[in-house]
Amino acid sequence: MGRSRRPGNERTQLAMKSIDFLPDVYRQRESLRRARMWWMAVVMLFGGAILSAAMGQAWIRHSVVEQLDALAPEFAAAQARVQELAALQTQVARTGQEAGLYTFLQNPWPRTQLLAEIVRPLNDTIRLTRLALTEEEIAKSVLPLPSRNDKQAEDAAAKASPAEKDLALMDEEANRRQTAIEIEGQTAAVSQLHEYVSQLSHSPLIASATIKSLEAATSNEQRQTRFTLRLIVRPGYCQRMSASGGIAASINDRGVVGGVQ
Repeated sequence: MGRSRRPGNERTQLAMKSIDFLPDVYRQRESLRRARMWWMAVVMLFGGAILSAAMGQAWIRHSVVEQLDALAPEFAAAQARVQELAALQTQVARTGQEAGLYTFLQNPWPRTQLLAEIVRPLNDTIRLTRLALTEEEIAKSVLPLPSRNDKQAEDAAAKASPAEKDLALMDEEANRRQTAIEIEGQTAAVSQLHEYVSQLSHSPLIASATIKSLEAATSNEQRQTRFTLRLIVRPGYCQRMSASGGIAASINDRGVVGGVQ
């Protein structure tokens, strides 16, 4: 038979195991030490992240600076080309203004050229007896109305070059008159006369061609019809056609602008 343990001894041993002889200050210090270690770990973690981000940004900045340095010569060349283009555009505009003035001074159309356009479509049934070329003043009621933006027009005129100012002045004077041609003659076939007028209307130099009058010839000229034609010469460069001629066309328009009445 073994020896039995006494209940009193067991209680004494349990009581001895639960006794803690360490003071509370030591336990608090241990907890504080552990907390400080965690704080240091967190600080080091955030510090490392910040340091990594700063190094990454520095590397990116360095790369961007290198790229900018590499592109600097090309950018300078592009800027120089832009300046050259602006200078060329200014020169082209100035040359265009001078060319416009020179072209304007070549107008009106040469009289020989107008005569050639009148004679070219003639046929054997039509005989011209008189041709008169006149410069007519345009009625004030049909002159182009002034622009509403007078201030803008004045500012633009102040900035205009001498060639532009001269061209505008001569254009204004030229728009106050038009060139008209009056033709008298005889024909044995009125249908051929209408065909002749139609061909004149298609001329690039004639704005309108109309039959002003038709009348039978005297008895000794039987089967002959006297006629009078009125032609309006197409305006030259920068000139505008007035409403008195029944036409509004520019020199660039090469279509059918005339009419037969």
